[in-house]
Amino acid sequence: MDDDENYSNKKYEALNYSNQQFDKNVLFIASGALGISFAFIEKMVPDITEATGKCNLISSWYLYATVIFLSLTAHFISILANRWAIVNADSKNFDKISCQWNWTIRTFNIFMIIGLLIATLLLISFIQINI
Repeated sequence: MDDDENYSNKKYEALNYSNQQFDKNVLFIASGALGISFAFIEKMVPDITEATGKCNLISSWYLYATVIFLSLTAHFISILANRWAIVNADSKNFDKISCQWNWTIRTFNIFMIIGLLIATLLLISFIQINI
């Protein structure tokens, strides 16, 4: 194996690791925030019917759940893309179609980041109003 091929393999391994960590972190953050919000309500807002800004809380729950769903869907699409790449590695249209797979996964990742940000801001807003 020459240096260029070794370097390419290292870049691929780093990218693969980065993608795995991104997926894990998104799931960890969204799931954790969802759990923390439930614990917060139980401890700090004993009577949820009297809480102010409940729509912020409920919207954050919906967004966290959506982010979890998007993460699972993106992971599934990534599996399909990898299987496709293995089967079609010698295809004339490989670069074009692999760009479509990458664009789809990248779009999901962007929506997950935006969803996490908005959900977290909504949750913080609810907590700030009710403390």
